[in-house]
Amino acid sequence: MNNTDWKILIYLREERSINKVAKRLFMTQPSLTYRLSQMEKEIGCPLFIRTNKGVHFTDAGNRLYSFAEKELQQYQDMKNYVTHEPNSISGVLRIGASESFAQSYIPKILKGFLSNYNDVEISLTTDTSDHLVKLLKKEDIHLAIVRGNQDWPDTDILLEDAPLYLISAHTIDYKTLIKEPAIRYRSDPSLDEIRDKWWRHNFSDSPQSMLTVSDCFTCVEIVNQGLGYSLVPADILPKCMPHINREPVYDNHHRPLMRPSHLLYKQAMTQSTPVKIFIDYVKKYFEV
Repeated sequence: MNNTDWKILIYLREERSINKVAKRLFMTQPSLTYRLSQMEKEIGCPLFIRTNKGVHFTDAGNRLYSFAEKELQQYQDMKNYVTHEPNSISGVLRIGASESFAQSYIPKILKGFLSNYNDVEISLTTDTSDHLVKLLKKEDIHLAIVRGNQDWPDTDILLEDAPLYLISAHTIDYKTLIKEPAIRYRSDPSLDEIRDKWWRHNFSDSPQSMLTVSDCFTCVEIVNQGLGYSLVPADILPKCMPHINREPVYDNHHRPLMRPSHLLYKQAMTQSTPVKIFIDYVKKYFEV
C-alpha cells in the first residue's frame, strides 16, 4: 500500500462517499472502488461496509485508518524536514470548533494560518462543545476549540473569557422580561446551567414560553425580529442589528457571567507538525 491508499482511507472517513473521494483524488469512481477491493484482498479481511447512507469502516478498517493517518503524516513530516522550508509544511489537520466560536473566529484564523501554510489540508467539524470532546477522545479530530468548562483530562488552554449579554429588541426591563419568549440555541450543558442559574437568581417564576433553535446565529436573527430575548457571548454581538438592546448579565455576587473558550488536545497529537503549528498559531492569535 502507498500514500495514495492512505489518502483514500482518510478522505473516505471524512466523506463517507466513494464519489466524493474519487473527485478529491481526481480518480474515476470505478477505479476507486477497484482499489478498495484490492485493499481488502491485500489485508485479507473486510474493511468497509457499504450502506445507503454511505461507506463505513469495519473494526479492521478503523485500525487500518489509524495506521494510515500516522504513515501519511510521517511521510509529510519527512518531506518538511528534508526541504526545511516553513511554507512547505503539509498534512491533514482535523479541527473541531463549537458552532458559535466557528462563526465568530474560525474564518479569520484559517485565513491567516493558510496564508502561511497553504499546503495543510483542513477538515473542520462544528458541533456542540460536549460532542466535540467525545470526538476528541476518539481521535476523530486532532484538537477542539470549545465553549464552557468541559471535562477534559489532557491539555486545556484558556483562549478567552467572553462576558455574556442579554439581548432583546425591546427595552430591557427585568419586571417585564418574564412576559417575553426566551430564545435559546442548542449548546452544551454548561451554558444551560449558566442560563438556568441566572434566571433563578432574577425571577421566581418559570419563563412563560421558550423557543429552542439549532444554533446561536439563528437565535440572534429571531431576536433581531423582535420575537424574544436571549443570552449570547460578547463576540456574537456584531451579528445583532443596531436597534437591539444589550447589557451584560451578572451572578448573585454581581460578577459578570462569562463564557470561556478553551483549546483542547491530547499532548501526543503535537507530534504531528500541522497540529503543533496550528496550536502555536491559535495561541499567538489570542495572545496566550
